[in-house]
Amino acid sequence: MSSNLPPPSQTPLVALPVVSLDLETTGLDVLSDRVIQIGLIAMQGGTISDTSRLDRLVDPEMPIPDTASRITGITDQDVVGAPKIAVLLEELTECLEGRVVVGHHIAFDLAVLRHEAERVGATWTEPLSLDVGHLLGALEPSLPDLGFERVLSHFGVTVEGRHSGIGDSLAIAEIFGHLIEKLRDRDVKTFGEARVLAARRQDIVQGEVQAGWHAALPDARISSSEVRIDAYAFSRSLADVMSAPPAFVLSDDTLMQAAARMVDGRIGALMVGAPAETPQGIVTERDVLRAFVERAGDAAGLPVSSVMSSPVAALPPGELLYRALARMDRLGVRHLCVTDEHGVAVGIVSQRDLLHHRARGEAVVDDMVSDAAESSALALAFSRVATVAEGMVSEGLEGKAVARVVSRELRSVTARAADIAAQRLQSEGKGAAPAPWSLLVLGSGGRGESLLSADQDNALIHAGSMADDDWFAAFGNAISDVLHDAGVPYCDGGVMAANAEWRGTREQWRNRIEHWLDRARPEDLLSVDIFFDLQPVAGDRSLGDRLLADAVVGASRSKPFLGLMAQSVTQLAPSFGLFHRPRLEEGRQDLKRDALLPIVSFARAMALRIGSTARATADRIGDVTAAGKIGEGDAAKLIRVHERALNLILHQQLEDLRDGVRSSSRVDMRVLSRRERKALMRELSDLGEITRDIRSLIS
Repeated sequence: MSSNLPPPSQTPLVALPVVSLDLETTGLDVLSDRVIQIGLIAMQGGTISDTSRLDRLVDPEMPIPDTASRITGITDQDVVGAPKIAVLLEELTECLEGRVVVGHHIAFDLAVLRHEAERVGATWTEPLSLDVGHLLGALEPSLPDLGFERVLSHFGVTVEGRHSGIGDSLAIAEIFGHLIEKLRDRDVKTFGEARVLAARRQDIVQGEVQAGWHAALPDARISSSEVRIDAYAFSRSLADVMSAPPAFVLSDDTLMQAAARMVDGRIGALMVGAPAETPQGIVTERDVLRAFVERAGDAAGLPVSSVMSSPVAALPPGELLYRALARMDRLGVRHLCVTDEHGVAVGIVSQRDLLHHRARGEAVVDDMVSDAAESSALALAFSRVATVAEGMVSEGLEGKAVARVVSRELRSVTARAADIAAQRLQSEGKGAAPAPWSLLVLGSGGRGESLLSADQDNALIHAGSMADDDWFAAFGNAISDVLHDAGVPYCDGGVMAANAEWRGTREQWRNRIEHWLDRARPEDLLSVDIFFDLQPVAGDRSLGDRLLADAVVGASRSKPFLGLMAQSVTQLAPSFGLFHRPRLEEGRQDLKRDALLPIVSFARAMALRIGSTARATADRIGDVTAAGKIGEGDAAKLIRVHERALNLILHQQLEDLRDGVRSSSRVDMRVLSRRERKALMRELSDLGEITRDIRSLIS
């Protein structure tokens, strides 16, 4: 995704691209006074850059008043030969692109720049901003004074070079770092939430409006991005476009033989090795051409192994096209191998194959997750998913397709969190993992049905002994901490590898599952059932796959456990109040509670009854229908309500994020027409009738 897009509202403050800005001017009249100095410092969250800074004197093209010189120490002589604002505006604009401007009385600075741009005929785009005074005033409404000296004193920040652009800018940067911590303590974690909080100080804003500092009355709502994407890349997988089977050469075949094979097959790359084994490498037409240019006649007899690339960049066939494009961009390669779960090549795709499916650059979720070295970088990567979701919706894609992408990114972020956690343990002297392990994503992330308010649901299995638990406990805690800091909050129910009941050896997990199947209580199902949605995302994934396969077999044979699941489903059936009205809270209906949970739980229980290892709700319903357990009409109703609920929740979440409101599954029913509300209630009634019959269906 292009870095010069404004940060989306859901960007965590700890990862927010920021510039602290301070101007020194000839006076306080935004219409007529001029800039005489610019101080700017780039930041990532609260981390201040040592290099990305702007410290410039500016020729104001007018005499500097004595009062301004006394305050700033800048005289007419100091600005002789300094660049004029018309020259500096372009450099300043580049510094501001894709960042939020932070300052004290920042509306004044931006108003001065706006009028300076008008004066010299330059283009000016008002950046998004945060005012440290507004934020502190909202956090501490009893403070009598929010002047710069008071704010400095409140945080204990000292200024080197007061009333110099760079000195004040550095102080503002330090203040913002302190504010991020204060805001997090008040559960204000995102850019959008901070803007909403700051907007509470309407008394301050009104004074700024009266002073002429605002071009228009500021709005805490961040407008929808003009994001457009190629929907195909976000809705199709590599299996849809790959060339299969891939063509092979042996590593000791000559380049002439490889070239002849490519010409005959009209292909641009060959896998190296045996078709039934993990590829040893890949050789492309560019590799062959380069060898012939560099070695001339000698190249023809060279072995393929001398020019092949290894290891081979590979992805599974179910991976979405946008991910393949991002991976190619990051690695700088033109071909990707498509491999099965055993690492055997089943296809190949080229950049040429995907070119006409390429999502527009500004809306692509890039592969930055793979490069994230710390939680703040991971937070920035994950925060961009909502922008892509918005683009997908604008292109007509439905909630189901968006959920697939969001889930993919959630699993990717979780996997990368494991890498960061492992590196953290190494740096702390705890060493490497004492045994193979597999990190599992549970719940909606495992099913591929997460939207924009997902929290952590994960577990850990390892092939070691109970004596290894100290290392894996530290590992699980580190994973959960990294994810929390990256914007995937801790699970309220404690379903995390950080907790002992959600990690363990293979033997511990077998015992745990046997206990669930033989002696589970109704309250256990609040967390146990999402275990059956597990998706291995990191480590030795075969450990997770075998665990799920064994658990499904056991569940399909345990009538007491299936009966308990059936009882739980009947209790989840949608309920209505007087006159068959839905249960609303402040005009909103929780569609996770009233639609998604009943359908997901019904599909999961019925799928376990027939031994299906499918994870996605639609796939489970398909398997249950094929087994003759429910009719096609009921299956179609369940899938229709599931997709409708996903759509409604997604649209509400996007709207809430633009408003700086924490996203949830609660949908404002007032945005639906009377006809739409009636149709939804009718579908929920049908859902209740179907799910209430589960005891007879599951027997």
